[in-house]
Amino acid sequence: MTPHDARRADTRGLWLMVASAACFAAMAPFSRRFLQAIEPQSIVLARAVVMTALFAAWGALRGIPLAGRDRRGLLLRGVVGWLAISCYVWSTQHLPSGQAVLLQYSHPVFVALLAPWLLRERPGPLHWPLVLLGLAGLAVALEVGASFERAAAIGLIGALLSGVAYLTVRRISATERPLTIVFWFSWVMLPCSLASFALPESLIDGVAARLGALPASALTGAQRHVLPRDGGEWLGYAGVVVAGLIGQLTLTEGLKRAGAARAVAVTMVGPLFGLAFDACCFAIVPTPFALAGTLLVVAAVALLAFLKPAAPAPENDASAPLPSRGAFDA
Repeated sequence: MTPHDARRADTRGLWLMVASAACFAAMAPFSRRFLQAIEPQSIVLARAVVMTALFAAWGALRGIPLAGRDRRGLLLRGVVGWLAISCYVWSTQHLPSGQAVLLQYSHPVFVALLAPWLLRERPGPLHWPLVLLGLAGLAVALEVGASFERAAAIGLIGALLSGVAYLTVRRISATERPLTIVFWFSWVMLPCSLASFALPESLIDGVAARLGALPASALTGAQRHVLPRDGGEWLGYAGVVVAGLIGQLTLTEGLKRAGAARAVAVTMVGPLFGLAFDACCFAIVPTPFALAGTLLVVAAVALLAFLKPAAPAPENDASAPLPSRGAFDA
């Protein structure tokens, strides 16, 4: 490949990453507008079914074994990812799209916060200032101490869990192929989401009620249903699944062409798309605090993406940072 061809491939890869971020962000307004009465685990289950079928077929066509070697690590990544996605789906139903998407895309801040302890990475001189900048940006965007919505606590929990899942991927990526990891993630989500229907109350609703983010009275009655009941809900259901599928495919193809650090930086346009969808779909104009905080988080994560650990973890750590996993690929 000539240098010119390499530059063209990199540019195409970056545009695919932008498209991926737009698709993942688009899932939030679909959920908020059409699916507020749907049980979140139903949305998670639909996503899991489509992903499992897609990646199983993909693995079969390319002759990639999906059984995996580190099955304990793959199972752990799947369960943590399922919990993270459950939190994200719930947040898209209760928060403005800009906030929900920002919270999900903030997970690299939590990765940077936890990696020095869990992966034994020695951070560089700008590491902690950028982590603090990202956390400060979240506090500003969410207006902590002023009009903070308690529902945002679920989104924060989801971002933290996404960070833990990301760190798990860092560990198992030494022995597992990317397609194997993503297949196991979707495959583990299937029984987890199905089992949650047997619980006496909605999983995340119960957590939210205990955090004061949802009235306990909301857990009684038939406020939520499992399957769509009208055309609008079916449109939202299909929109979430299709947008997530296109987002995953463009993410995968983009990463083949663009470097990991540049890819992470580019995908951070996702929160900006979230704000744009709020303005276009719900006539919600971001407050100065929301806009300023979002820009701070985007800047902090983009700069963190270009920083390599001063000393990698001694065993199975990946030498280069992994890309952002997107909204539903937590």
